[in-house]
Parts: sequence; C-alpha cells; structure tokens
Amino acid sequence: MMMKPIVLAPFFVLATALAAATSTPVPRGADRATLVGTVRDAATGKPVAQARVELLATHAAAVTDAAGAFTLEAAAGPLELAVSHPGYRVARLSLAATPARPLAIRLEPVISLADRIEVTAARAREGTDPASFTNIPQDKVAASYWGQDPAIMLSQTVPGFFAYNDSGNGIGYSYYWIRGFNQAQTRMTLNGAPLNDAEDGELYFIDLADFLGTAGDIQVQRGVFGLSGIGGAVDITTAAPSLTPAFTITTGFGSYNTQRLETRWDSGLIDGAWAVTARYSKITTDGYRDQSWVDMWNYYFCLSHFGDRSRVRLILFGGPEQTHLAYDGVPKSVLDGGLTGSADRDRRFNPLTYPGEQDNFTQPHFQLVHDLAVSERTQLSETFFLFTGSGYYDEYKTDRALAEYDLPDVVLPDGTGVTNTDLVRRRQVDEWDAGWVPTLTTTDGAWTLTLKGELRLHRGHHFGAVTWAQFYPLGVAPDHRYYDYQVGKRSAALAADVSWKASGRLTLSGGLEGAQQRYELSHDVLKGVAFTDTFDFLMPRLGAVYRLATGTDAYVNVARGMHEPAFRTIYDPEDFYGERVSLRPEDVWDWEAGVSLRRQYWRVRANAFLMNFSNEIVYAGRLDSSGVPVYGNGARSRHQGIELDATADPLSILGFDGTLTLSHNTFVAYHDYNGDGSVNVYDGNVLGGYPDVIASLTTRLRLGAAQLAVTGRYVGRFYLDNTQDNRRNPQLRQAPGYVPLVNPAFTVLDASLRAPLPKALVRALGASRLDLDVRLNNLLGRAYTAFGYIGDDGSPLFIPAATRNAYVGLTVGL
Repeated sequence: MMMKPIVLAPFFVLATALAAATSTPVPRGADRATLVGTVRDAATGKPVAQARVELLATHAAAVTDAAGAFTLEAAAGPLELAVSHPGYRVARLSLAATPARPLAIRLEPVISLADRIEVTAARAREGTDPASFTNIPQDKVAASYWGQDPAIMLSQTVPGFFAYNDSGNGIGYSYYWIRGFNQAQTRMTLNGAPLNDAEDGELYFIDLADFLGTAGDIQVQRGVFGLSGIGGAVDITTAAPSLTPAFTITTGFGSYNTQRLETRWDSGLIDGAWAVTARYSKITTDGYRDQSWVDMWNYYFCLSHFGDRSRVRLILFGGPEQTHLAYDGVPKSVLDGGLTGSADRDRRFNPLTYPGEQDNFTQPHFQLVHDLAVSERTQLSETFFLFTGSGYYDEYKTDRALAEYDLPDVVLPDGTGVTNTDLVRRRQVDEWDAGWVPTLTTTDGAWTLTLKGELRLHRGHHFGAVTWAQFYPLGVAPDHRYYDYQVGKRSAALAADVSWKASGRLTLSGGLEGAQQRYELSHDVLKGVAFTDTFDFLMPRLGAVYRLATGTDAYVNVARGMHEPAFRTIYDPEDFYGERVSLRPEDVWDWEAGVSLRRQYWRVRANAFLMNFSNEIVYAGRLDSSGVPVYGNGARSRHQGIELDATADPLSILGFDGTLTLSHNTFVAYHDYNGDGSVNVYDGNVLGGYPDVIASLTTRLRLGAAQLAVTGRYVGRFYLDNTQDNRRNPQLRQAPGYVPLVNPAFTVLDASLRAPLPKALVRALGASRLDLDVRLNNLLGRAYTAFGYIGDDGSPLFIPAATRNAYVGLTVGL
C-alpha cells in the first residue's frame, strides 16, 4: 500500500561535525571533581526525589534518589547549576569551585503540596519493598523511543522481557513475555488503570499509537507482587505537565516508508493552578513484511488542576488504526528463497495476500486521576477510567464448511452439491469498560499501611458475518451473521499491605489480596448458550528487606498468585465445533530473593526466582484461524532463573547498561489429550515460546551535547511448542527434510544518535530548539526470525524480523 507522505521536512545529518566538537574522555579524578548534595523542599524540609540537577555548561545531569541525594561528575572550577522538579521553581546556582562539603539545595514550591504526592498505587520502592523490578525514568524512555511499540522498546531495556512484532519493524501488532509468561498472564496499567483486555487478557498496543511520546516513567515488576498478573506487571505513568509554555513538532522518516508526525502543546502554569498538555500523532509504515502496513493516528489531552492539598487530572486519549494483518508465519523453505530464489525477497512474504485482510479499530480512553494529601501521614490516589472499543477485521478463508458458518449447502444448477466454499468473514466487536482504582496509604512511625482496590465492569457485543462467499446460498440475506453474543465481566479486588521498619536495617512486610472475577455469557443467538462463571482468589504475601550496608540491600519474598482463564478458553461462541469446558484458575507460589547495590558510579540489581505452578495455562505452540495463540490448561510447571540489571558510569562521558536473564522453565507434569483420545505427555519438557537466555548491553557515549548509544541484544534459541523438538519421539527428527521445531538464537546490534543542532541554525530558523534523532536498527543486517509456531500441518512456521533499517527524526521547539 502506498501512503501519501506526511513528513515534508529537511533533515540535517551532522554526526561528523558533532563528533569533532566533543571533549576528550576524562578519567575519574583527573582534573575532575565530584559534586554531591541533597535537594529538599524549602517549605517542609522533606527530600525531593526525582529532581534534575544539571550542569549548564555540558548538560550533564543527575536525578535525586528517594532521599533527595545526588552525585554528579564535574570539571574542576566554576560551575553553573540548574535544579528543577515539577511543582517547584527552577533553582540556579553559581559556584566558584566544587564545594568540599555536600551541597544543600532548597527548592521553592510554586504549586501545592498535592503536586508532589508520590503515586505508589502499583509501584515497588527501592530499599523498602521486597520485589524484583526495573525502573525506567522518563529521560531513558525518551532516549529509547522513536515510534516503536512499547513492547519492543521494553524488550531492549528490561531483564526477562521478550517481544516480537507481526510486521517485522516494531510497529503494529506486538506481543511480549516476562519470565516465559505471555502478556495475558501479566498486568499492564496506565496511571493505575488496567489496559489488558477484559475477556482475553491480551494487550493491543496498536490502539495506543505513539503513546510513549507523552509517557512519564515506567516500572516493570517481575513475579507476583501487589495487584499484578501472575507473571509480572508493567505500570506506565503519563508525563507531568510542563510548567512553562512550549510547542514542539517532531517529524520522522524511516525504512519501509515509515513516517511519524507529532505535535505537542503545553500551556505552562496558568493562574498558579492549571496546566494543559495536548498532543496529536500520526504514524504510518508499509512494514518490513509484504502487506503489513499500518496507518494510525492518536490524540492526547490532559487538563491538570493543582489545589492546596490535591491534584486532579482529566486525561483523554485514543484514535483509530487501520492495519493489514500479518500474523501468519512462513516455512523455512520460504525463508531460504523457495518462492523466487531470493532469500532476501522471499523472507518478507506475508501469506495473508488478500488485500482486504485488514483490522480497523478505535479505542478512546477517559481517565480522571485524583491525588489527595489527606494529612501529612495519609495519602489517597485514585483513578476513575472509562474506555470504549469499536471495530472489525476481515479475513479470507479457503475451503470452509458452509455449516461452520450456519449456512445451508448449495446446489449448483447442474445438481452438484457444494458443502465447502472460499469466503470472507468479518468479526466485529462493540465494547466498553469502566472502573475505579483507589489506593490509600498511611504512615505511623515505623508502620505503613496501604489499602488498594480495583473495580472494573466490562460489556462486549461480538458478532460475525459472511460478507462474501464463492458459493453463497440462495435466499440467504447478504452479510449473514453466523455468531452473535454478549459477554459481561466484573472484576473486583481488595488488598492490604503492611510494612514495619523493625530496626534501622530490617523492614518486614506482608499483604493479603482477595479478588473475584465473574464472566457472564448471554444473547448467544447461534447456539443459545448462557452461563456465569465465577473465580474467587485469596492471595497472601510475606517479605523482608535487610540493609547490609549503606547502598546495599537484600530481600526475600514469597507470594501466591492466581489468575482466571480467558473467556474464550472456557467457551468460544465463534467456533462452530466449540463446547464449554471447565478450566481451573492458574495458581502459583513465587519465591524471590535478591540484592541491590548502589554506588557512586554504578548500580547492580540481581535476583533469583522459583515459581511453582498448578494448572498453568500454557502456550500450545499454535495460532488459531485468527492468529490468536492457543493455550492449554492443567499443567504443573516450574519457572526458575536469575536476573541481572546493572548500570555503570566509569567515565564522565561513558556509561554502560546491561541486563541478563538465565532461566529454565519446565513441565513437572502435563498431559494434553487429543480429539482421538490419544495423549501427548510433556513431563520434563521445556515450555515452548520463550528463550532460556536473554542478554543486552548498551554503551552510552556523550559527545559534547550529543548522545550516542549502541545496544547489543542476544536472544537464545527457544522451542516452538511444548514437545521440546519431539524429545519423546526422536525418530521423527530423522525424517528426510525434517526442520527442527526451534527458533534459532540471534544477536542484534542497534545504534542511536541524539543531538541538538548548532545554535546558529536554531536562531536562524527562529526556533527555541532543534534536535536530531538518528536510529540504525539491526546494524549488522542479520536475517533472523523473532518468533515461530507450529502450523496446522505440523510443520514449523516463522515470523521474520527486519534486516538493517534506519529512522531519522527532527524535533523543532517553537
């Protein structure tokens, strides 16, 4: 599909000039000084966390920790500092020399206490909570993001996070796993409000086009902790409003006709109490794979009010998407050039060749986020949310039984009976979700009590129609509906967490969560099936954090997690042959132990985990006819491994970020029964769909005001299904032409350059800023497959990823 250009802006590639203007690397201690200090609220004296301390000469910056402390490497001699944080006046300091004693900085509040309420509804805290998690601050989100889906961005920065994308270039339908758990087994929230689909638990990032452009920070929790999924949780916040007026335009163009346009306006602080942020974004791409184009736009609006004791934000976002589907994989013979003789050409083949094989959907969101300082010791944070969804997708299917679509057989004029036909089907949904997520936190001396809740109501109307058929029965109205049903779901949860600082070193914590998930099927026009299924859960948690030394903490935690099966795994009204089955909820005991070390120039978090499952709902290594993963239930399994997350800054201009995951996920006992009564035994097999080894290393280099980063990612091989490449039937591997049921390991190298353009050019254009963003993905041009599964005929199919590709963006501030 050819798309009209949406970007008509010149791009200036000045990497050589920028590199020439850089400073010589300076080792620690050579004509350098270390600036340390604390930032506190001038009114209350409390530490100000997440304040930005910047050297104006070099733009080097540090962010204060929970105690308000910071450390910054600086050149010996006079210094000019700027210290900023939303809700405070910017403090500017001129120092004749680096002070020998820690610097004490006081920030004057310009808003109210309420804007500095720490929203911790879904957040784990360093040194306090016994959880395995990774924090991604807003500046790192901005540095990593260029328009790709959130799942793809997170896979480059978070331990144990694995993702792939249908179109191959990171835009469009994407899917992720944490510790071997698919995204339906995890929980994703935005300002505390759930984003997972109520019925299948999946995440549809395509409905959140360019959303990371206005994201704040992100926390990824691994394992069971708080109101989370059993595999982990991803919590995203929206960015705080700018206190000064601003208008920016970002344009970008990349490989595969990828185009991005974003305009953003910030009102700044109005009358000392109001602020508005508005954004419009559009992203289009042809995709790496044939006919995998994506066309989507998105709006974002945030109205903030700051009172004496509260903060209220009204947030609206959404926008339509149109996508040509590309969920089908290709066999190895096609990857090797079996279609045209060119492997480079054939690996881009998309088996869904029907031009109308498209997805059309829109999902507008409404959020009201309220933070209240009830007292100096008690805080209330709550999010009210509402979102609706409406859309459809069309699919071309061959040789389908007419009875499968509630159609009578066809008799041709010559008397020949027809029972099967090629057809186009449309699957459509209209739905809404509404809910409330409150958190109340109170502190009394060494004790902290946190009460968390969630109430969510969902209603979905699903219907499907045959829009065309090669043999369409006479007398049947056009667009014949072959299914039509409604699903309701009510989710309710209440959790209490208690933390006790038993001593100066030891913090004990525990919690108990009760939850109920209730499905209701009604108005099933085709089969008349109606039922209600209710799942009740009670989940305890107990943990401890021990401070071994200043900047060194160790923790242990044990928690129980439970999770209901997706609606269509219980009964699929869209499947003519489907019957209602009785599935048990997943049940896991998660054991975690870890250590966190924080030093002046480096930080390391390492942890080990053991998760024992009963009734795990596991990926079966197949996709259904709509590209949805197929799962099985009843497995006893074990997920275990170690995770490492580290950052180091050995030089003033050089830094490293690294992650490592070594895991081993196996079935203790799992028998899968076939329709003919035979049984597949998977006891002792490795679970399919997730690698045992994932590692990444990012090298950061500051070249004057420019920032260069190179990231290498290694993803180990993984099995495509649960047979572990036919481990129990090794004779099958001896067959001529046998293709191993394994996705090979791959290593990918990406590079980025972000730099402000020369000030003379900025002034000449009448702009306030002009920033260049260059991305080179898969720098070495590796031809690899990111995922794979087993086709209907039992042969492996693979999802290829893009080879070398580029993106160039330009941000103009006016």
